[in-house]
Amino acid sequence: MGASNISPGMREFQECVSDIEAFDINSSGMHFTWIHLHKLKGRSVWDIKARGSISWGWRKILSIRNAVRPFIWKIARSGSQINAWSDNWCQFSPLNSFITPRSIANAGFNINTNLADLIDENGQWKWPSAWYDIYPVLIGLHAPPLTQNLVDRTIWKDLEGNTRPFGSMEVWHNTRHREQPVSWVNGVWFSQCIPRHSFHLWLVIKNKLKTQDRLASWEAGSDYNLRLMCCPLCKHDRDSRDHLFFSCSFASQVWYNVKDLLNMGEVNDSWQSIMNWMDQKANSKKTEHIVCKLVIAAASYFIWHERNNCLFSNKVANVNAVCDKIKNTVRLRLMGFNFKGGSHNQSIQEKWKLLPSDEDKDPG
Repeated sequence: MGASNISPGMREFQECVSDIEAFDINSSGMHFTWIHLHKLKGRSVWDIKARGSISWGWRKILSIRNAVRPFIWKIARSGSQINAWSDNWCQFSPLNSFITPRSIANAGFNINTNLADLIDENGQWKWPSAWYDIYPVLIGLHAPPLTQNLVDRTIWKDLEGNTRPFGSMEVWHNTRHREQPVSWVNGVWFSQCIPRHSFHLWLVIKNKLKTQDRLASWEAGSDYNLRLMCCPLCKHDRDSRDHLFFSCSFASQVWYNVKDLLNMGEVNDSWQSIMNWMDQKANSKKTEHIVCKLVIAAASYFIWHERNNCLFSNKVANVNAVCDKIKNTVRLRLMGFNFKGGSHNQSIQEKWKLLPSDEDKDPG
């Protein structure tokens, strides 16, 4: 295909593919050599400056270097493909984190010096003996044995320093941001959940919905409009996460209506009470608790939906309509359950009208 026939979109895609292969852990790929010749030009990928007119893909690759650098290591064989200062090849790497470019130049080396150039024919370091006084950590660093004509290996090490097969999943697990596990996670995400309800419940728990109290803290709108804010459902107080779920008089009616179908003990209409229950029962596999989790997610979802209808479509909130939506949605989900025998599961099916009525039974 001639260059004139390549669309700008295809050219950008080709550049992106080429750029990504600069970090090819196996030093192979259809554009790996091209990248080294025309972009790196003999320099280490760790030393390239992200400036000037460069493609979007190449700029993104350069921006993630600090995130992936601790995991990309070199295994010395010939040492000719390892940058002595920038690459990770020993426990003190990268050496340029403490050896300055001026010291490197004064010793007769340059920033592109490879590992093989630092070791003489007797297997000893070529750097000045004065470096041992300036950089004492080098005293315990022994020159690795090198074998000519062998290709140096690039490997991926995980957070524990173990060599792992390189792949996108391994990179993700090692570079992603981690937080402490929360006790309520299995109360939001579980195999029987309704995904859109669970996502919404996650936003509720994280207090990320655009409620009026949060908008006021952002100073969104004029002072006059902020003073006029009130809950679209009950017309009292400014709506917030704790107000809507379920202290609002409208939401409270909905909650207690659907709660009659559940076995949630002393749980009231406060969000803290519901979260306390979630902390205790989130990991439970009992059918009754799974139903409770479905109802909590559905109730928060449809109350928020009704709130938006009142706020943006000037509709009048209707308790019975919201209750019916919650019950019908949860009931439809329960129809896919494979209930085991037992009086307790039969009681759940009776409450949710899952058992066939006398009219539905086959008279034959």
